[in-house]
Amino acid sequence: MDLKRKFRIGYWNVGIIENSIEEIMEGKTYNIRWVRHHYKDRFWADPFIYKHDEENYYILAEELIFTRGKGTIVLLTVNRKTMKLVAHKEVFEDENHLSYPNYEDGIVVAENFKSGGLYRFYIEENPVRKELILDMPLIDPTFVEYNGKKWLFATTKEEVDDPNRKLSIFVEKDGKFIPHKKNPVKEDIHTARPGGKFFEYKGCLYRPAQNSEHIYGEDIRIMKILRLDEEDFQEEEVMTISSHDLKRYNLGLHTFNVGDGYVVVDGFEYSTQIVQKIKNKLTGY
Repeated sequence: MDLKRKFRIGYWNVGIIENSIEEIMEGKTYNIRWVRHHYKDRFWADPFIYKHDEENYYILAEELIFTRGKGTIVLLTVNRKTMKLVAHKEVFEDENHLSYPNYEDGIVVAENFKSGGLYRFYIEENPVRKELILDMPLIDPTFVEYNGKKWLFATTKEEVDDPNRKLSIFVEKDGKFIPHKKNPVKEDIHTARPGGKFFEYKGCLYRPAQNSEHIYGEDIRIMKILRLDEEDFQEEEVMTISSHDLKRYNLGLHTFNVGDGYVVVDGFEYSTQIVQKIKNKLTGY
């Protein structure tokens, strides 16, 4: 086996599409500006918008330090002009791996699958308070309010490949989330797994979904919701968002979150820098 292939390391990084969702949905060409940083011992993925101002983007993301072996949730401060990482700090951790930090009104609902449940984290309290939402492990949990009801979308894991292909829905009733009668509502590796918050465009509701046909998190498929009620669920694919045509982080893109005039995403690539340094020492050049 090729030395570089055997010892390559996979990196995710956060990026910004500086186009409005209207421009993207209308097919305008977009570019992705990647966060510039010097860290080689970790990656950042699953970015969700915390806020922005005239100078900076503030982004919640999963941070995975390779030697640590589990994800924590961090806040990245990124200069809008240069895309340089200005600051980053850990917001909270857990005894289990954390990722996919949905944020709204001071609360983060992060994927905490290995804990066996779904929790909300009150990040503006000190210490951060953890509260059980559903006594069931869910992957990439994503909420939406639609037709007067609150819905929860996620994948589950009964079989090895379920997280990427088996979508389930839950509806809130009397403060509890009840499984949809047709769960799993979809079994499709191309469009099942959630990939970011729902958004609206021209009066219709859309859902970013992950495609993992060839590799995990290959690209994002934008799904238009056709029907969502307690009897049925229907959607159709309308667009693909990818980084494949770019020079960096072009192997995968699996998160798409819409902001005010911009979209935050992530991208994946392999690095063989460490391997190349070893080779240079061995060969002398």
